[in-house]
Amino acid sequence: MVLLIIYIPRSIYLFLDKIWGWGLIPGIMERIFRDLEHLRSLLREHPPLEILEMIQNLWSRYSPSPSGICVHGIDSGYNYLEMRGYIIYVVDAIYVSSCGGSGGDARVGIIASEKDPEGYLSYISIDLEVSMAGDALKNTGYVVIDGSLVSKLGFLVRRAPHVVDEHEKESVANTLKRLIDVSFRESPRVIYISKNSVSKDLVRIFFPKSYSALRTDLYYLDRYTIEPGYSKPIVLGADGGLGASSLIQGISRIYGSDLYIALSYVRLKTGGPIMRVEIPLRDPGDAEKSLLRIINAISGDASGYPLVLREADRLARISSRDMDRLKRILGLGSESQAWEAAKSP
Repeated sequence: MVLLIIYIPRSIYLFLDKIWGWGLIPGIMERIFRDLEHLRSLLREHPPLEILEMIQNLWSRYSPSPSGICVHGIDSGYNYLEMRGYIIYVVDAIYVSSCGGSGGDARVGIIASEKDPEGYLSYISIDLEVSMAGDALKNTGYVVIDGSLVSKLGFLVRRAPHVVDEHEKESVANTLKRLIDVSFRESPRVIYISKNSVSKDLVRIFFPKSYSALRTDLYYLDRYTIEPGYSKPIVLGADGGLGASSLIQGISRIYGSDLYIALSYVRLKTGGPIMRVEIPLRDPGDAEKSLLRIINAISGDASGYPLVLREADRLARISSRDMDRLKRILGLGSESQAWEAAKSP
């Protein structure tokens, strides 16, 4: 007979006893502790030496000097109600300026329940963001849009045509052209910033054979750097080696001239969040100089994240309470009312 002895730290014991109670889960404690030990080993991860060398080669310490240049932050939001046979949606986009002023637009509509609401509303969100960016560019300064330009372009090229009706596909193509134009026309005035990213662009460049087994760029840079600074800009579009570069070469053909996106990861303050920054460029030669000017422009907030984006995110968020208010306005307080409304001409 083999005797299995498991050491249980008192803190974990008290936690499990409080949540479940020992008598409620007999026979699975060993599995729980195996999983906990696995999680602890992940948290104590020792990175491959090659990863640390990559970070050392890419990361430059830099303490921003806020420049006072106007920055206009843009974000969008959406929410929807699923009724019997149809979906009612609300989409909005907001821009907020550090020099005062703001703007916004919204759409309310109805689509059939068999449509993919997340995909369709993501398309509408991008379309509204493009309109807000066009308005913001009428002012001086930088326009900072929440999210990844690479992701937005990829979505419009690959997915959006399949989530709209046939008669809307031309509108998707038009939104793609407008997004390209507003992003690159006055380069480098429009910047895209992502708080979260699952991209492996950097690890794919440095470890082309093993990148799929590695974690994301943002994970490594967030975990193994702490000081303010930035990663050396990688110019996407200069060759076709990466999926993103191939995408950018494709939009260059649509635009009619060579286009590039400079990619960097930035931290504005010690211990602050790492952000993925994408800068649309027509001339890749000044990528690092452009990046430093942008870092100085967007710095200054105590959170380490651009204040205008935080405020745009807050204003663009459409809550469940907002949707309940919409239901009352439309007289759809109950499912039966919604069903009667759906039958009405």
